[in-house]
Amino acid sequence: MSSELDSLAEDFQQYFKVEHRIAINVIPLSTPLPSEADFTAAIPEPFLLAGNVGQLNMNALRSLQRVGELAEELANYLQQQAKKLDLLLHYVLQQQDVAAYRHHTQSYGGAGLTFKTDRAMPALQAVEVKLFLADNAGAVFCFGQVLSAEQTTDGYLIKVVFKLIRDEDRELLVRASLQQQARQLKLKAEQR
Repeated sequence: MSSELDSLAEDFQQYFKVEHRIAINVIPLSTPLPSEADFTAAIPEPFLLAGNVGQLNMNALRSLQRVGELAEELANYLQQQAKKLDLLLHYVLQQQDVAAYRHHTQSYGGAGLTFKTDRAMPALQAVEVKLFLADNAGAVFCFGQVLSAEQTTDGYLIKVVFKLIRDEDRELLVRASLQQQARQLKLKAEQR
C-alpha cells in the first residue's frame, strides 16, 4: 500500500494546480477502478459531446487563418455560433450535476484536485469525478483515487489523483488551470 500511495503522490505532483473553486461531483465507488474499456463506455454522452465541440471549434478557427482577408469576419461569426452552442451545452452538462455528490474544488490541474468535505475518505478509494469548469469552458468526466484525507478545523481536505482520464480532457484541465492562473495574476497586478 505504501508504494501505491507513493506512486499516487508522485502522479499528483506531475502537473501544475491552481487554487480555484469549480463545481465537481465526487462519487465513491464500491469497486476498484474500471478497465480502460469500461471507463470509455462509462463516459456520459454530454461529456463526450463537450470535448468534441471544443475540438471542432479550435480546428475551425485554425483553418480560417489560411483563408485571407475575410477570415476575421468569418472567425467572429464562428465564435458567435460557438458561444451559442457552449451555452446550450452548458445547460445540458448542468443536468449531469448531482446535488448529493456536489463539492467545490480548492485546487485543480491536469493531475488531480483537492476539495473539502465533512467525511473522510480512505486512501486509494476509487472515485468517479465530474468537473464542471467555470465560464462554460467545458466539463470533464474521469475516475480517480483518493491520495489523502487531511483533517482540518471544518472537515477534511481530500486529494484525488486522476487515474482514468482522456488525453484531451487532461489537456483541457491544464489549459483551464493556466488560464485561471493568468486571470489571478492579472487581478493581483491591477490591485497593486
